[in-house]
Amino acid sequence: MPVTTLLPDRSAQVARRIRPVLDVPVLGRFLRWLTPDYGGLIGATCFFCWSLTPSLLPRTWIYQAIVSGLTAIIGYALGSLLGWLVRVVVRQVRPSLLSPSRRVRLIAWWALSVVATVAASWYLTAAAGWQTQIRSLMGVESPGPNHYVLIVLVAGAIFVAFLAVGRLVRGASRRLRRFFGRWVPPLAALVASVTCVAVVSFWSWTGLLYPSLLGVANDAFAAVNQETEAGNNAPTSRTHSGGPDSLVTWDSLGRKGREFVSSGPTAAELTAFNGRPATDPVRAYVGMNSAETPAGLASLAVRELERAGGFEREVLVVVTTTGTGWVDGAAADALEYLYNGDSAIVATQYSYLPSWISFVADQEQVRIAGRALFEAVHAAWRELPADSRPRLVVYGESLGALGSSAPFDGLDDLQDKVDGALWVGSPTGHALRSELTEQRDPGSPARLPVYEGGEDVKFWGGWQEPMDLEFSGDEPPVLFLQHASDPVALWSWDLMFSQPEWITEEHGPDVIDNFDWYPFVTFWQITADMALSATVPAGHGHNYGGELVDAWLAVAPPGDWDHERTDELREMVRSFAPVN
Repeated sequence: MPVTTLLPDRSAQVARRIRPVLDVPVLGRFLRWLTPDYGGLIGATCFFCWSLTPSLLPRTWIYQAIVSGLTAIIGYALGSLLGWLVRVVVRQVRPSLLSPSRRVRLIAWWALSVVATVAASWYLTAAAGWQTQIRSLMGVESPGPNHYVLIVLVAGAIFVAFLAVGRLVRGASRRLRRFFGRWVPPLAALVASVTCVAVVSFWSWTGLLYPSLLGVANDAFAAVNQETEAGNNAPTSRTHSGGPDSLVTWDSLGRKGREFVSSGPTAAELTAFNGRPATDPVRAYVGMNSAETPAGLASLAVRELERAGGFEREVLVVVTTTGTGWVDGAAADALEYLYNGDSAIVATQYSYLPSWISFVADQEQVRIAGRALFEAVHAAWRELPADSRPRLVVYGESLGALGSSAPFDGLDDLQDKVDGALWVGSPTGHALRSELTEQRDPGSPARLPVYEGGEDVKFWGGWQEPMDLEFSGDEPPVLFLQHASDPVALWSWDLMFSQPEWITEEHGPDVIDNFDWYPFVTFWQITADMALSATVPAGHGHNYGGELVDAWLAVAPPGDWDHERTDELREMVRSFAPVN
C-alpha cells in the first residue's frame, strides 16, 4: 500500500489528540485547515535533511534556518504532487486502497513521525560536524550547539507560513472547480480550475510581482546610489574623477563611484611606502547619471581618462564593475602600490542593482557596458604612438568578469588587443573560461585546468594552492583566479541534473571531503552559498584580498618593484573586505 495514500482523519485522529485546543472554534478550524498532506510531509522531511548536507561555506544559524525552511516547503510541494498522482492512479486501479482503516492510518502517521524525527536529528548532528570542519578549514569561530535548536524553530515557522499560502491557493482552486462543475464534467472542471489558478499565479509573478519587485528594487537601490558613505569626500587630486577640473561632478558618480575615487593611496603615501617619489594614480569613473547610453558613458569615460592623464601612465586597466558599479578597492590599491602611482584605472557604472540581482535579471546589460567601455578605450589607445602607449590590461571580478570578457571573440582576439587580462571569481557564464576549460590539457583538472602547458594562460586557486605564476610564453598573459570554495565560480544551471567534472576530482584545500553531488541538492546548496560568498576570510569563498598582489605581479609586473615589500603589501591589501 503506497504510504502517500494514507491520509489523516481530520475529524478524529488530529482532533482527539488536541481536543482542548480544537475546542477554541477559530484556532481549531485554523489547525484543521493546516493539517498537512502525508506525501507532502515525506517530501518536506527529505528536503529538510538535504538542506543540512555539506555546503561550501560556513553558515550562520539564521541563514541555515531560512534555507532549510524554504527547502522543506519545496519538498512538501513536490511530495504532495507525487501523492496526488499516486492517488489518481490507485483510484483507477484499486480504489479500496484509498480507504485504509483507522488503525492503519494511525500506524502510518506514528511511523512517519518517528522516522522524520530520527532523520532530522541525525542530519542536524551531522551538519554540526560538517560545519565545524568547514569553519576549521577557513579559520572561522564555531558557534555553540544551541543554534541548531533555533534552526528547527525558525525553519518550522517559515514552513508553516508558506504552507498557509499554499492552502489559500488550493482553496481558490477548489472553489473554481465547484463553479465550473455546474456546467462541465468533474474531470474537466478539475483541469479548468487548476489551469486557471496556475495561469493567474504565473501571470501574477511574471507580469505583476516580478516586474514590480524589480522596479521597487531598482528604485530603492537608485535611492541608495545617491547616498555617500561616511568618510567619503570629493577628491582634491585632479587625477581622480569628481575632483578639480573633472568632466563629471562628484554627485553624478553614484555611491560606489564616490567610494572608488575618494579612496586609494595618495602620492605621499606611495612615496612613504616605496621609498621613492611617486605620483597620484589616475582613477577615472563615470556614473549612470552622466549619460543615457552605455556608448555615451564610455565616450565620456575616455575623455575623462585623457583629461586626467591616464594615457600617459605605464599601465592602463579597463575595469568592468559589478552590478552596483563597485570596483574592488583591494585590486585598485594593489596595482597602484606596485606601480608607485604610475597607473590608470577606468570604469563606468551600468546599474544600481547588486550583482546577484543583475545576474538573475539582466546579464546582457553588463556585457553591453563592458563591450562599450573597452572598445572606446581601445580605439583611443590605438591612436597613440606604439612606443608611448601604456600597457593595456582588462580586469573584471565576479559579474564584472562577464562584461570584461564580452568584447573578445576568443583567446586570439583577446591577446591581439590587450597586454594582459586578469579575471577574478569568474562565473561559469564566462565564455572564454568555459572554452579554455573544455580544451584543457589531458589529465589536468576541470577546476584548475592547464591550457597548453600554462605558458600564456593560467588558472590559479589562490594562496591555498601555491603555483608558479610566471608566464613563459610570448603572448600577453591571461590569469583566472578562482578559489575551490567560491560558489560564484562553480554555480551553473547544469548542477541541477548533471554531475560536474570538478566534483569527482580531488577537492580543494578548503572544501571538506564529504562535499558531493546530488541532483537538485548540490545546485540548491551552492545557490544558497552565493549569498555568503564574500563574508568569509580572505583566501576563501569570493574574498580574494591580498592574492590580488600576486595576480598583478603575474599579469602586469612593474619593472622596478622591490619584491622584498611583497609580503607587506599582501597584508595591507588583505584588510579590504569585498562589498559590492
